[in-house]
This record gives sequence, structure tokens and C-alpha cells, in this order.
Amino acid sequence: MKPIFFLFCAGLAVWPHDPAASTSTGGTSSKLISLFPNLFGPTGITLPNNEHAAHFTNGFQSNFSPLVGSIVNQLTSIPIPSPASGFLYTFDSSLGVYSRSGQSFGPIFAERAETIGKNKFLAGVSYQHFNFDRLDGLSIKKIPALFQHQPAANIEYQKDVITTDNAFDIQVGQTVAYFTYGMSDRLDISVAVPMATASVEIVSEATIRRIGTSTEPDVHYFDSPFPGRDRQTFSAAGSASGLGDVLVRAKYTAVRWKNGALAAGIDARMPTGDEYNFLGTGSVGARPFLALSYRRGNFSPHVNVAYQWNGNSILAGDVRAGTTGNQSDQVQLAAGFDLGVTRKFTFAADYLGQQQLQGNRVRLVDFRAANGTVFPNVQIKRARLTQSAASLGLKVNPISELLVTFNLLMALDDNGLRDRVSPMVGLSYTF
Repeated sequence: MKPIFFLFCAGLAVWPHDPAASTSTGGTSSKLISLFPNLFGPTGITLPNNEHAAHFTNGFQSNFSPLVGSIVNQLTSIPIPSPASGFLYTFDSSLGVYSRSGQSFGPIFAERAETIGKNKFLAGVSYQHFNFDRLDGLSIKKIPALFQHQPAANIEYQKDVITTDNAFDIQVGQTVAYFTYGMSDRLDISVAVPMATASVEIVSEATIRRIGTSTEPDVHYFDSPFPGRDRQTFSAAGSASGLGDVLVRAKYTAVRWKNGALAAGIDARMPTGDEYNFLGTGSVGARPFLALSYRRGNFSPHVNVAYQWNGNSILAGDVRAGTTGNQSDQVQLAAGFDLGVTRKFTFAADYLGQQQLQGNRVRLVDFRAANGTVFPNVQIKRARLTQSAASLGLKVNPISELLVTFNLLMALDDNGLRDRVSPMVGLSYTF
């Protein structure tokens, strides 16, 4: 069984990436990451007046890299279901065989300390979908950004600004195949292989605010069908699918007592996903963790603590300059319980918390124009980013060693890029 298992995982790990198909009025690219900086062009909005270099830049344009970093850190931090088995097996010395133990099928996104059992093998698959709608409390359907004019000889020209209302549609689907093998009564080795799809659409409505050129409409104007030539729509869209970042896990039950156990483990993340298409992080990662669990009848509480270390990636650097940066490390906590309601049905509930030590935060600020008019703008700054979520689900054992899992992952705050409710469904079988 072991050679077949690892050959199968190795085959999945070299699955080729599917290229994205994306277009933009500000430029074209085959990668999703280019949609953001190319939406208005690399120098901001350039108007069609050949006699005046009407280039408009803005804080938002220079913030595109951290904005991309903020979005991608969220996309690539999507939790995956635990590869731990829902069934536990212990050796019965009187009969000389392994038998199922426990009256609960375990948590869904958290980890319990017990291992699957020597020479036992688990294969499973899950699918979850995310339709993001908030970014630090702002609706991603309406994020303002303001462009200022570059310095000009005529000071009146540079008083004009361009305001934009930006709508983002960001969706991610993730199918994860996971496998666990019991190397011994205390050691499990697991592999999780995600296949992801990502789609991004951006629509920006831009409006010229003629503060310095109200009597000279032919200085700044769009080549657009809108009346007065003061409005234009910029758009970009694309999608991609392919292999995500493969995860390899080792978990060892270090301490056992009558009704509980303490395990230590580590996840190794491989940069197999295409980071330019939001399918992977673009860096190696390591996540040591501790899992404490307790069993009393059909009730099993558990607590996990972990530290996610991340390496360097283009996603944390400057996409336009092609430089890499260090992705933020994370501290993670999971606490909850699973309850065996019947021998065929388990309810699982967890609190999932994580803190990015150096995240990107987005906030609204006011920009006061030369005539005193105030326009909304967005500002991005480096700060700790704490997120909380609740996981509520159930596991059903219809036949034999088959488990069917249903779960809802619910955001408990508006920090970072959020989807209010994300559904997940999964199947697993233990041999």
C-alpha cells in the first residue's frame, strides 16, 4: 500500500498549471496578478490630449503591491480540512487485531492528538468555495481610490483629480485530496494535494473632477461615450485553475493518558502552486503545532496552537519591479469539540483564530482637494491582522468506513479579506 500511495502523491505533485485567460482595458496579461497594476496602466490614468501630458498618479496606484499582497495572503491562507482520520484504531492484544475505538469522528478543520493506528490508510477529498465580499470592513463592490495630477507648469492643471469607484469580484474554489498513513501507533504521515480555481473581475468607474480646469474642458478629458467626456469605465477579468501548494504533515502522539493525549507535529508547505495566478504562495512554509485532546464518552474537546513560518515570495514584494519580500508569519489557535450524537453522526464545532504579524490593513481616509471639496480615498498600512472564524459541521457514517462531511466556515469579524459563510463538503474512507 505505501509505495502505491506515495507514487500517486508524487504524480499529483507534478500536475501542470493551467494558464489564466485575462484581459484588461489598461493592458493584457496571462496572469491574474497583473490585473491589478495594469488596470489603469503602469503610469496611472493617461488622458488622450496630445498637447498636455495629463498623467494622473495616486496613492492607490503605489499601493497596488500591498493591496495584492493583502488579497493574496488571504487567498493562500484558506484553511483546509484536517487530514486526520475520523476513525481511530487500537490494538487489542487479547484478540491480536486492531479495532475501532472512540464514539466520535473528530474535528473538521482542527486536529486531535490521537493517530489513526499502525498500517491504517485514509483517503479523502473535500471541496470548499469562497466568494469574498469584504476587505477590512469595506464592501469590495465599492472601494474608492483617488488619482492626483503629476506636477505641471500650469498649477491650475494639477488641481484636477480623478475619483474612482472600484468593484472587485473574487472567487476561489478548492478541491483537496488528502491521504494519511499510520507509520506506527504514534506516528501519522499525511499529504494534502489541493486543486484550485481562482477568478477575479475588476470594474472601475473613473470621474474627472474639474477643480482647476472648469473653464477648460479640453485639457483633461476621456475618449469615452459618456456626456462631457468626464467619465470612463476601466475593467479587467481573468480566471485560472491548477495545482495549489502541496502540504506534507507528520504528527506524533508524544503523551497518552487514560482519556487524552498530546501530540506534536509539523506541516511542510511546498510552493507547487502558481503564485502569479493566486493558486499558491510562491514560497516554502513550515508550521509546527501542538494538539491536545480529551475524550469522555462521546464528547471530545481539543485545543491546537501553531506557528506558521513563511519564506520570501513575489506576492509580498513589488510585482511591478519583480522583487520578492518576506510573507508575514502567523500565530494560529483552534479550540472546540466534537460530539458523537449517535454512533453514525458527529457534530463538530471550532473557533479558529489567526494573527498575521505583519499584515496589510486597508482603511478609508479623506482627501481634501484644492477647492476644499473632500473625496474618499483608501490607504494601506502595515499592521498586525487578527482574524476569527467559527467552524460548524457534521460527519455522517452511512456505511462501513465511509464518512461524509458537511461544514460551514463563518467569519466572526471584518478583518482582512472575508467571505461571510463558506460551505464545504467532503468524503473520506479508511482502509
